[in-house]
Amino acid sequence: MSKIARITQIAQKAEALREKLIGLRRQFHAHPELSGEEAWTANVIAERLRALGLTVQTEAGGHGVVGLLHGQHTGATVAYRADMDALPIQDTLDTPYRSLILGAKHACGHDAHMAIALGVAEILSAMRSDLAGTVKFIFQPAEESLEGAQAMIEAGALDTPKPEAIFALHAFPLPVGQVGVSRDGALAGMEEFHMRLYSPGGDLETLVARTMRALHTLNTVTAPTDLATFNAVIQSMQNSDAHNQTVFLSCWPGSPGTTPRYHILGLVSFPQLALREGMRSQIRHTLDTVAGEAGAAYDLAFTFYNPPAVNNRALVQAVMPTLKTVMGAQNVLTFKTPYPFAHEDFAYYQHHTPGIFLWLGVSNPAKGITGILHQPDFDIDENALIIGTRLMATVLCHHIAVKLTS
Repeated sequence: MSKIARITQIAQKAEALREKLIGLRRQFHAHPELSGEEAWTANVIAERLRALGLTVQTEAGGHGVVGLLHGQHTGATVAYRADMDALPIQDTLDTPYRSLILGAKHACGHDAHMAIALGVAEILSAMRSDLAGTVKFIFQPAEESLEGAQAMIEAGALDTPKPEAIFALHAFPLPVGQVGVSRDGALAGMEEFHMRLYSPGGDLETLVARTMRALHTLNTVTAPTDLATFNAVIQSMQNSDAHNQTVFLSCWPGSPGTTPRYHILGLVSFPQLALREGMRSQIRHTLDTVAGEAGAAYDLAFTFYNPPAVNNRALVQAVMPTLKTVMGAQNVLTFKTPYPFAHEDFAYYQHHTPGIFLWLGVSNPAKGITGILHQPDFDIDENALIIGTRLMATVLCHHIAVKLTS
């Protein structure tokens, strides 16, 4: 079978799974589980992988699931990561598949990621006799808390066999039918900080508000809140390297019930590790200025760090012809800079093995679907499930060896 015939075969198999993929995604969407609580989700995934004949490991780094699909011929190992957890957001969709769990929602597309990964596993398991290698499916918990990747790595998810490459796909507000890829940086790094203010005899509430306003002046860009501003960001990511220096800082007043107690919680995003120390210095300088003017003092602690996600340039170059063949060259967007407003612990896998993080278009404004992540009304055009399954099955199939005649 030729390469083109194989691509056509995979496309047909993905289309044949349409109703199953939509049903899976809706099942996950209706039953979201927060970071560290994904027991039901893990059971559903493990059962489906076993039914496909994969070797399955459960409770990897928490509720993580690892499935091994062995081809009938010796070859390389590649890995595919899908995240499992939902967000503490109330679902406002008016659909039959809206969340049944109060205060929890798949507002970041992880329901779609899992359905696509299971679709890829089903397609490739049916092609087992032609596969020369192994595909390792990593279903990861606790991505939203940025804890799951390290936990799974420590549990051996990248060992025995060790993959030579790892891939992930993420829902994104691009039009359905498009895919985006960065040749280097894919997502910004993030550092969390806590601070506590001491203002003897002063108005502490006013000082907290003034401090937050001062910290927000460190931003060099504003986060998109609708498709128009999002599209402007995408255009700049395609056409310039401006976002390689972008800094984005958000902060919120601390809750009195937090332990340890703090007055301000902050998150700062930076596309390159080299910017991290400079941002720390700017934050300290800002706090010194505001506190000094108020005759106050403060404690500052940098409490959590997640590195930038950086794609392997050689791997991107190797996979690009497949992306363009499957999607059409006009539908493959190449980015010069990372998306500066989000973070992913997929970065930790990329520290251990070459990896690619792809953006899958899920929006369809004509249907009222913007695809803006982390919103109460987040939804996807479910055609993206078939497209994502077709794309990733082809990428994985052709990255490991297959028996082809041309």
